[in-house]
This record gives sequence, structure tokens and C-alpha cells, in this order.
Amino acid sequence: MKMDRKWRISMIAIGLLLGGTHLAEAQEAAKAVPRLSEQNKLLVTSEIQAEVQRFVNEQPRIDGQGKIILARVTPDPSRQWIYVDVDSAFLPKGRTEMGEDVGELVRAIQNHVVDLLLGIVEFKAVVIRVDGKRLDEIYPPRYKSEKTARANAQPTSPVDGLVVLSPSHGRYFHYGSNKWEYQRPLYVNSTVVHEDTITPGYTSMLQSLLTSRSPTHATSIRQTRDIGNTAIDPNSGLKWAELAARYYLARLYPNETGMWNQYPNGKPNRLELREYDDDIAVRPNFAKFVNAETMISIHTDGSDTNPSARGLSVFTNLNDPKSMALAESVKCYVQEQIKQRPDYPTFPIRSGPNDGVGYGEVREADMETVLIEVGFHSNAEDAALLQTTEFRTISMRGIEKGYRMYREGKACAPFAITSVGPAAGKAPGKVPVSFTYVGYPQGTMKADVEIVKCAPGNTCNGAKGLPVTLADGKLSWSFTCGTVVANATHTVRTKLYDADGVFADSVESAVTCQV
Repeated sequence: MKMDRKWRISMIAIGLLLGGTHLAEAQEAAKAVPRLSEQNKLLVTSEIQAEVQRFVNEQPRIDGQGKIILARVTPDPSRQWIYVDVDSAFLPKGRTEMGEDVGELVRAIQNHVVDLLLGIVEFKAVVIRVDGKRLDEIYPPRYKSEKTARANAQPTSPVDGLVVLSPSHGRYFHYGSNKWEYQRPLYVNSTVVHEDTITPGYTSMLQSLLTSRSPTHATSIRQTRDIGNTAIDPNSGLKWAELAARYYLARLYPNETGMWNQYPNGKPNRLELREYDDDIAVRPNFAKFVNAETMISIHTDGSDTNPSARGLSVFTNLNDPKSMALAESVKCYVQEQIKQRPDYPTFPIRSGPNDGVGYGEVREADMETVLIEVGFHSNAEDAALLQTTEFRTISMRGIEKGYRMYREGKACAPFAITSVGPAAGKAPGKVPVSFTYVGYPQGTMKADVEIVKCAPGNTCNGAKGLPVTLADGKLSWSFTCGTVVANATHTVRTKLYDADGVFADSVESAVTCQV
């Protein structure tokens, strides 16, 4: 079914090119993933409309929702968004704020649409509308009313360089079971690993990278959880590192009850979850309290309906240009770090930056914010990957680089070779092979060189890890010419990579050893 869908949508791009007799371009279009466009938007709608309606029909209903909810898919190529328009039955009656239960339904619809089109058509966001209105219009975030109330007060500016890192989620007290519960289920194939226990390792790694690589931009870093603290909390009998942000921040700021005890009486029909809901709220509340410039949240994703769902997703506040720019940069360089390596050929970077309205951390953040779902703990491959030090390091390098490039005002530019000219020099001796490039490679560069064609009568040897120099905006490595009796032209294939192991696509070039 999915391959049929991919074939039909790809045929539109191919047909347009064939109509212009561009056969080579048409052949490339068959391999590439087309962008959402005016030409394919109706086919996109027809391909997924029935499946999206079926999915909404089968979603569990929460109190106050209608039994029948109509859903309509409306692609918007100008924004690269796909709207899912649902009717008013989607909204729980009497609700004055969105809440995490509605957010979970929103996120499930978003993931389902992305899964239907992953590898088939490129777009950015899935945006849920109710009777034509976006959810943040129906349920305005609290910080907007708070800003209005403070309009006549002394304005406060974000603290330059203050970054809040929020690792989801941590254990909380459930008033129904009267037990300290995990907020997220076990990783698939595990009896001990939860999202709650994995994400602190990711934000710890990210803090280390920000400190070492972005010291002039991230001048102060705060964590919402007490990660790494193995001391026992006397109330829960658990290590502080296991607990949700609510309890750590209550310990730090006991008098700021409005920050960490937002729902002392619970939400309607969620009394037993009041400290769970407090924990979601306290994360952006804390970032506002300290006047953070940036908030970065790290999660792992899950699907109750699709164990095949995989990949990393980036979410943000689509209404905030700064958050959008940060999220675009993070997605760009996470993709560079993960996909421009040989390690993870099948790991997807999902459509984005996506609409983060379904997340309290994004919805209620009044500073630039980005949330990254690093992978799916409900998928066996991703769950295993998420527990490795290597993947944790690589993914967090991408986030740090995205943050740093955003702060430096640099546009998305994954490392790539743009040109390589023929090289020539006297033999015996060393001949520089030079390249122009785009991007911002990290640290010392190296080259792996393969001999594609050696001139007759000569001996040529490839090599790995050759030093690469940077001069006059060009990268180069040196080919060693032996003694020749006539000009000898060889063909070499070069792969350049930086200190993080990020490769540019290999290129072929000619090297002539001259008499």
C-alpha cells in the first residue's frame, strides 16, 4: 500500500519532467522524495483522507468529546503544512484549557499523518484545526494573559545565553494508585528502561556539548530535573534523579507554589493526575521564572498503534519566528550528524519542524523553544539505538550544532563538496587536490582516498585518514607522485569527513603527475 502511494505521487513529478523531455531529471525524480506542491496536493489528500478518518474514528474518546468526529485533510503547499481539519466534536465540552489528554490525541494524529507520508512526500508540519481555528487560538497559552496582566509592570528581558534543558519525564505520585509511577511505559523489549530514565543522559550530554562547543552562546545552563543526584528523597524513597521536575523545583523554590503546584485541586476528571499535570506545567513555568533565553526539551516518542514508527522529530511554536528558525537549524544539523554517516542508513529524520501545540513545554513557553523526540521507544530498533552512548552523542551533537549555528546567524548548510578541479604537479613530489565546499565542518578534517583508475605503467595506492588542510576557503589533501617517464593522469575518489565523522558525498577527480 505504501509503495503504491509513493509510486503514484512520484509519478506526478516524473510526468511533469517528461512533459518537458527532461529524461535525466525524470529518472532522478523517481529516486527523490518530492516536496508537497500544488501539483501533488490533491493526490496527497486522496491517498490519505480515508486512512486519517479511520484513525480518528478509532482514537479513544476523552470525557466531553463527541463520539463521531469528522476529519478532513487539507494540504497547504505554500507553508509546507498539512492541515487536519476536525469538527467541534473533537473539543471536550466545557474545557477552558487544552490539557495533556487532548495533546496526546493531537500528537497521535500528527504522527499518523507523518507515518503515512514518510519517504513519499516532503513537508514540514501537521497542524490540527477545529472548525478552521488552530488549537492555540481556541486555547490561548497562559503566558499571553500573564503578559497582558503585566503590561504596565517593568518589562523583563530574557537573560542572554541562559538555556533551560528539560529531560522528560520522571516519576510522579499518582493519587489513584497511591504509588510513585513512571509517566511513560517501558521501552519495548525491556523490563527496566523508561523514557523517564533515558532522557537525563541525553540532556547531560547536551549540556556538556553546549559548555565545550558553544561557551559564548550558552553561558548558563539549567536542568529542570535533578539529573545525576543519587541521594534519596525522603518523601518518595526514590533517588532524586528519578523524580519529575515538579519535586526538584519545589525543593529549590519552596515558596514559588504557583510555579510547581499549578493544579492543587486537580483538573476536572484528572484529580489523581494533578502532580502529573503539575509536572508538565512546571517545565515552561521554570524557564519563564528564570527568564531563560532558550528552552530545549528532550523526549523519546511512542506509538500505541504502529510499532513500525521510527525516527527523530523536531517540534516548535509555529507562531514564533525565532523558535521556527532555531528548530529549522536543529533539524538541519541533526540530519547532517545522523544521515551523513555510515552508521544509521535506515534511521529516519521525520517531517518538521512540526507543530508543538500538543506539548505543554512548547505551548506554554514564551521564549524561543524547540522539542526533540529523539526516537520511538515503542519500536524495537529505535529502543535499542536510544540506549547506546554513540547514538546519544551523535544526536546531541546535532542539536548543539543547530543551536550554535542559529546563534551565529548561519543558514542551514550541511557539509558538502561543491567542486573539485583537476590537479597537476611535478613528479616526483606532492600534488595538492583541492575542493570548494559549503557547511561548517567540526574540527580537524581527514580524507579517505580510493584509486579509481591508475595510469598504465604506474603504481597507485589509496589511503585512509589523510590530513586535510584549509587555506583560502578550500580544502585539500596531497597526492604523492612517484617518478614518471611521461605525464600520468590518475582518477581518484575522495571522501572528506570532519572530527565528528560527518562525511561529504565522495567525489571523483583527475590528478596528473607531470615529468
